[in-house]
Amino acid sequence: MPNYLETIYFRDEFKETDYPQKLCNYIFEKYFKNNKSGNKLLDIGSGKGNHLVGFSRKGLDVFGIDKRKECLEAVDKTFEIKECDLEKDAIPYESNTFDFIFSKSVIEHVRNADNFVSESNRVLKPGGIAIHMTPDWGTQYKTFWDDYTHVQAWTRKSLQNCMKMHDFDNVNCFLFRQLPILWEYPFLSFLSDIVSILPERFKWKDKNEEVFNTFIRFSKEKMLIGYGKKKEPSN
Repeated sequence: MPNYLETIYFRDEFKETDYPQKLCNYIFEKYFKNNKSGNKLLDIGSGKGNHLVGFSRKGLDVFGIDKRKECLEAVDKTFEIKECDLEKDAIPYESNTFDFIFSKSVIEHVRNADNFVSESNRVLKPGGIAIHMTPDWGTQYKTFWDDYTHVQAWTRKSLQNCMKMHDFDNVNCFLFRQLPILWEYPFLSFLSDIVSILPERFKWKDKNEEVFNTFIRFSKEKMLIGYGKKKEPSN
């Protein structure tokens, strides 16, 4: 049977100039750098380990969980990666273990989001931060089902409410473009706004829709970032 990572996502992106590292840099600087609780991070759905490598380069002590055997085998033995079925299993760590939780493009593959989000809260330390990223249904509905393993679509409001329902505090959910140039120069967002109006066919450089124009595609297709903190005990 073909390997899921090789079929859907498999790319070597471990260089410090590649997108996964740039994303880890952005998330760390914006959300994790000034947190005083510590430096232990759990990457939920760690896949090939791009984000394990990326966050470890920022000085964090990183751990991963994933469901698929090929994901567990794809990462260097440097990192502790445990197997977990997020549909039904408890995350295999004690409560109040991690300072940060990170997941990217995972929750849309999970039918039982209640287990996913409640467990991410449980293993966080009080005051710890969770970042969950997922495709935005409003801008990706035309392509969302191209990945047949997607089972649940998310909007800004649904992700925000889910995190609130599972006892996260200071919850915020917002749209995010996967274009590092816009993170550095936000005033250029108007260019992406204009480009996003182009017909779908302009995203692709070939008739088979296998090679895409990065700026056009990610101007049109936004992600969601859900942010929340685990509540601290009241005095």
